[in-house]
Amino acid sequence: MKKLWLLSNLLLLPLAAQSDLENYLSREKNLILDYQEQVNQLQSDVLRKSWINPIIFSYSDSSDDQSLAGKSTQRTWSVGIDQPIFKSGGIYYAVKFANAQEGATAAQIRLQRRQLIVQAIETLFELRKNRLQQRQLRLKIRNDKIDIRRKREQYDAGVIDSSFLNQAILQRNRDQTTLLALQLAEKNLRNAFSLLSDRNPDRLRLPRLHLIRAKEYRQNNLELLAQRLRVSQSEYNSKMTWSKYLPTFSVNANYYDNDFDTPMPGMRDDYYRYGFRVSMPLNINAPHDIEASRVKFLQESVQLQDDRRKVESEYRLVIDTLKIIDKKIALAHSDERLYRDLLKSTREQAAAGEKTQLDVETMRNSMNMAKLDAQIYGIERQIQLLKLYEKTESNE
Repeated sequence: MKKLWLLSNLLLLPLAAQSDLENYLSREKNLILDYQEQVNQLQSDVLRKSWINPIIFSYSDSSDDQSLAGKSTQRTWSVGIDQPIFKSGGIYYAVKFANAQEGATAAQIRLQRRQLIVQAIETLFELRKNRLQQRQLRLKIRNDKIDIRRKREQYDAGVIDSSFLNQAILQRNRDQTTLLALQLAEKNLRNAFSLLSDRNPDRLRLPRLHLIRAKEYRQNNLELLAQRLRVSQSEYNSKMTWSKYLPTFSVNANYYDNDFDTPMPGMRDDYYRYGFRVSMPLNINAPHDIEASRVKFLQESVQLQDDRRKVESEYRLVIDTLKIIDKKIALAHSDERLYRDLLKSTREQAAAGEKTQLDVETMRNSMNMAKLDAQIYGIERQIQLLKLYEKTESNE
């Protein structure tokens, strides 16, 4: 039955949709990420068109007294462009480079958004876990007080010495101190959540996450997506670098309009100038520049392989951790069943006068503590699943 339950979880994706999970973040956090995405798109548009040179407008006004006829003034305005239209593949790869860079940056922003969402949800899970631990500790303190009461009765009757009573008192004090530490931790968790979200954590419903299949985790992993795009980016950059040192064909065109105080025979006031240019730089650093860009491409390619191994290792670690947590949950359920049977028999013995109501209360508290153990481990299981969700992009 347990294997069937685990297998069914393997076939499921996170239930909550991306738009729903974004509601966990504050309006300001979402706006910051939205603006980052807009900036990335706009900067990428600029980069895609960076090969297009601007049209230059100019105006000049000059005077001189060189002529014996007196002072002369010349006013000129012009418009022109010098535009490369072929760069041995450089223009094509520049556009490809811009697209890859936009995609890599967009993936990083989406990953950043999901990390913040996961941070907020994990804080909610930790808050829920903290409250369960406080409930569990209060039950334990009740048992501590019952134990102190018994030990005192035994001590007063001369059955035990004071060391047993002292140990029971110390145990209660330790548990009460731990409870105070949990209460302080709860305040810190609430403060941490308020930095991420403007929602009331007590009114938010926790999502129910299920295990993503290994194939889905690899295919939708945002870190791998960003790195694949960085590989493409470095490949296109390498080809762009190579093309810088190959021939470039450019066309140029200019229009001039002059205004002279005194007419100049044989010259037009307005005229055109146009032509083309073929150029090729001879740079002593070209081989090193080209080789550096090629090595960068190889570096990013090896980094992608290393990231794939890292993703596989992360997934295996989560699976192994979940197996341990599932065993803890099974043990907690087993303890709960045992205490339930003990509670039943203790009630029967108390009705017969063989046990006291304190014994009944102790068993009831122990049973409820075991039940809370299972719930706490269930939350720890959800926190482990969050580690996978953090780096994957759901298709829902």
